[in-house]
Amino acid sequence: MPDGLYDERPRLYDAIQSDWAYDRDVDFVRDALVDRDVDPERLLEVGCGTGEHTRRFATCGVDVTAIDVHEGMLAVAREKCDAAAAIDGRGAVDFHRTGLPDPAVGDAGPFDVAVAIRGVVNHLAPDDLDPALAALRDRLRPGGVLVFDNSPLPVDGNRPGLDVGRDADGAIEYVRVAHHVATDDGRLDWRAVTFTPDGDPFTDRRRMTPFSDDRIADALAGAGFDEVDVVDGYGPDDARSVFVAVR
Repeated sequence: MPDGLYDERPRLYDAIQSDWAYDRDVDFVRDALVDRDVDPERLLEVGCGTGEHTRRFATCGVDVTAIDVHEGMLAVAREKCDAAAAIDGRGAVDFHRTGLPDPAVGDAGPFDVAVAIRGVVNHLAPDDLDPALAALRDRLRPGGVLVFDNSPLPVDGNRPGLDVGRDADGAIEYVRVAHHVATDDGRLDWRAVTFTPDGDPFTDRRRMTPFSDDRIADALAGAGFDEVDVVDGYGPDDARSVFVAVR
């Protein structure tokens, strides 16, 4: 079933996420690779969304295989990367509609680095975490690096919150009310109603999993990652736990 935001309104997703520090995330990955003496040629990006990280990685000269399960997001990502294709030194970008726990990327790889930025693993069902991390390890070359984060989700749910987005001129682009509802199986049901000036209100729902850092560390060990570091965020004021694991 198409997702109201990710598939049908991906441009609105960009408006909602317009303040996200994409450059900071990419700089974190680059620094993590430098610290481990990895000079990447091939990068696997899981959950590429509308391609903001993708085009930045490609501009660094890395060949990117970018995957997402939502065709609407992929369509926008392709447009952005096509528009940047004339930049000298830009790496190639190859898109696939697929995702975890079993990313189907054909003959691409093995990869020097794999990234899953902004709570990608939190969209997994609890039983899918172990096979997903094992699949990512299998797609890395020996010495390859996996970088991903764990979102600090409210385990017991939270109250609805209001988000009003405005463009550069101060005009309202959207009004959104969203919250997490705890479910009996230990997961969260994320629910949102969004209003836009030029369309009818629409709703979104998706299941999320609030993994503990210890649970993720155990899954990484079980997948065969011998060296794992956990960092408090991609930068200041980022509450995520970022895992850097070496095959």
